[in-house]
Amino acid sequence: MKGLSLAIGRKLLAPVAIGALLLSAAATTAKADSDGIVNTGKVPVTGNLVTCSTVTAPAAWVPSAFSFDISWVDPFLRAYFLADRSHGGAGGTAGGDVLMLDLNNLTSGGVTILTPPSTDPMAGIACDQNANFGGTTGVGRNELTGPNGAFTVNHAEVWVGDGIPNFQPGQSNAASGGKASDYASDPCDSSVRVFNLISRQQTDHIDIGGCFRTDEGAFDPVDQVALFANPSEQPLAGNPNAKALNQSPFITLISTIPVAPGKHHKILKQINFDGTHGTFSANGGIEQAVYSEKTGLFYIAVPGNSAAPNNGVVAVVDPRGDADDIHVVKNFPVTNCSPNGAALGPDYELFLGCSGAFPEQVIDIRNGHLIKAVAETNGGCDEVAFNGGDDHFVGACTGTTGAAGTDALDVVDADPVSYDLSIDTKTKGAHSVAVDPVTVQNFMPAAAGTGANAGGLCGATPCILLFGSTGGDDKSVWQQEAMEDHHHDHP
Repeated sequence: MKGLSLAIGRKLLAPVAIGALLLSAAATTAKADSDGIVNTGKVPVTGNLVTCSTVTAPAAWVPSAFSFDISWVDPFLRAYFLADRSHGGAGGTAGGDVLMLDLNNLTSGGVTILTPPSTDPMAGIACDQNANFGGTTGVGRNELTGPNGAFTVNHAEVWVGDGIPNFQPGQSNAASGGKASDYASDPCDSSVRVFNLISRQQTDHIDIGGCFRTDEGAFDPVDQVALFANPSEQPLAGNPNAKALNQSPFITLISTIPVAPGKHHKILKQINFDGTHGTFSANGGIEQAVYSEKTGLFYIAVPGNSAAPNNGVVAVVDPRGDADDIHVVKNFPVTNCSPNGAALGPDYELFLGCSGAFPEQVIDIRNGHLIKAVAETNGGCDEVAFNGGDDHFVGACTGTTGAAGTDALDVVDADPVSYDLSIDTKTKGAHSVAVDPVTVQNFMPAAAGTGANAGGLCGATPCILLFGSTGGDDKSVWQQEAMEDHHHDHP
């Protein structure tokens, strides 16, 4: 996922605090039915915001601020998780953490910060704004940052993809097109971190061997397999740490059952997405993945590549069996959609958040057939989710009709598939969204309002925005079915 940083002023290095829930209201850009989904509140994010200005770096490197990537809700744990690149970091150095919010206690007492050992920090923000390597004044070099993707495993652990810790590349001249020599000393050690949610400690640090960040992933609870993608891999001539694996974007499948209690987790298979062995040439990246228990397969959003930038695929991966059995089964082509987000809904529906002519599309995971292209929005969407509490898809989307081109929470009914509304966040950088089907809430981390939008939904402090329904659609049967399944899994 294309993680972004959100500019705010430099803060004093103090313990993390999440402000009390502040209720607010928001106008919507459009409304198609009576669901009544509105901005119902916000949880301000404050304290110990590590910026690039706290890291030893050339003066030309521009300080950044609150930076995050993927968010995730575990409805059984009653917890929200955010891959947070700006908190943590011992002594104010660059680092990252997992921000965990108690959904039953949306106050300063309801937050926990999960950090790795001080001797083993996460990548945090790579403080370099060279646009030729994915850098901006807000993000730095995005392909090196971390943490990125996050999800829970067995309601007991949170797994996160990380970047390249302790590596700051040299800053080449942006006008020159960038220099591969910046990465001559890249250790190629992007990784997956595992945190135990009882002890709140890191229990494993799995070296994936990527020269760029390990990003999003998904969990297969049937076969106990986690999948992560390295979307930014490219040839690094002259780097002794680079291998054949690093020549193109790749995925990694890992057993979530440790080789022994408290020990390391085994890498089951790594697959290059280079156009061979049934794969799509993914030089445009690899994005959000989901797992379907109905089919036993992973479905991965793969944006268009250099040959067809507007048309991507959904790659279908079978995780079952040994390494020889694990493979890409097929690729579902999508038209006028370079997919970033993917979320499973009812009746074999897969909701895609796209860049392209139709930012939101729904396909059938059994055959890849297009069910619906949503034409009412423009621009593009990044992370998406399905809220089973009210049968809605939601997306973190850009290019809305909001003021000054700010970003939005897009809402699409799942049954039947139809556009509902877009809610303007009055900020830019909306790319992360998560849902709680129990309370039927949607969560979107967002920037502090600036300029004409200073009085926007977050106000002067970055926050996690909350969106809920005032009523309209009948509630789904998700809670009853999910709780019955949970009871069977955990007698």
